[in-house]
Amino acid sequence: MNISLDSSLQRLALVGVAVGLAALFCYQGVKLALASHRVLSGDLPKIESAVALEPGNAEYRDLLGRYLQFQLDQPDLEAAASSFSSATKLSPRTARYWMDLAVARENLGQIDEAQACFGRALAAYPQSAQVHWEYGNFLLREQNIDEALNQIRGAVASDPQLTYIAITRVWRATENPARVLSVLPRRSAALIQAVNFFSDNHSLSSGLEIWNELIALKQPFELSDTFQFFDELIKEGRSGDAERAWLQALAACNQPHQAPADGSVIWNGGFEQDIENGGLGWRVQPASGMSMDYDESIYHSGARSLRLDFEGGSNVDLAQPLEIVPVQPDHSYHFRGFIRTENITTESGLRIYILDPQRQNAVLLATDNLVGTHPWTEVTGDVHSSTNTNFLVVQVRRTPSRLFENKLAGSAWIDDLSLVPANSEPPVRRGSSRPNSPSKGM
Repeated sequence: MNISLDSSLQRLALVGVAVGLAALFCYQGVKLALASHRVLSGDLPKIESAVALEPGNAEYRDLLGRYLQFQLDQPDLEAAASSFSSATKLSPRTARYWMDLAVARENLGQIDEAQACFGRALAAYPQSAQVHWEYGNFLLREQNIDEALNQIRGAVASDPQLTYIAITRVWRATENPARVLSVLPRRSAALIQAVNFFSDNHSLSSGLEIWNELIALKQPFELSDTFQFFDELIKEGRSGDAERAWLQALAACNQPHQAPADGSVIWNGGFEQDIENGGLGWRVQPASGMSMDYDESIYHSGARSLRLDFEGGSNVDLAQPLEIVPVQPDHSYHFRGFIRTENITTESGLRIYILDPQRQNAVLLATDNLVGTHPWTEVTGDVHSSTNTNFLVVQVRRTPSRLFENKLAGSAWIDDLSLVPANSEPPVRRGSSRPNSPSKGM
């Protein structure tokens, strides 16, 4: 299409149209900018003026409703609901506006209307974890438990970050571990969160129900994720459950999980596997003045031992590694282990302690004090658990020296530790129980 601009009048008319359009666009731009500035001001009159400037903007209507609903000094629930309703009419396929209206209706006691609004939000965005979550919590508050769990299950499936809070909400509403389990996806990570939740809340019976489901999944998980659970089992004295669960956890994590052949209650007494640092395995903490590692060239039996090197710069107070072992109350046990030392200084050397945590860490056994240089030396002793003791603590111990020259130097090796119930067969070590049998590193 060609427009003739031959005459001055035509050219002037075109310039006028252009100027008018430019002025209109500028006005609209200024109005939009002004409305945007006012709606974010946090000041009710300015927000209302922004809505007046842009009456067809659903987002502004929703923001006004939120302000009216949540202002601290004088919330206006009726006006908030009206503003949310306007937003849903302007944008009926925006789920968030329907959820805001649902909350307002609930706050006004209009429960049927609130549920209908949640239904509209779900229809608008059926894949939204947030919609399922908010709707599910509404249904929990209304004691519609079955449908609430369906909604919460959908929320957790879409957003795994909701798992822990879902466990908390469902447990608070139902106090039923089976109901908690019903909202969780069949993934080990989700079930471990539930196990740890029940551990935190000292509800081990419920935690063990979830644990059994976790093991039945036959999915791998990180062993360290279960240490909180084992700590609670230990705290509550559930030695039988702890021993069973420990073997199950090791199997699930594809770690060696055969119980010691001699019936010993000490796990990994030969340090053939790496220290787990939790559960029913050995535990260590960083310590100054010493280092700890495995030694594959010096060992009493098997393929390696645990080696401790002392730097000679401090008066080391050593109480590790330690292991918390399950025992039977009022029962006798025989301890046996082997220690090798090289140039251990001071009069305070290496020992093995066995403590009873139920008797203020009473020392039931302290083996001979080894200083200087010794070949592999057998250390033994007998202990008896008290009537309320379900766990004992086995630890490598060196008490600080009282001498002026008290800096600890030298090396020590630990191997083949066992604590065998008195009615068990004598321990048989891999070639180490025969008199005069050679051991590497002697």
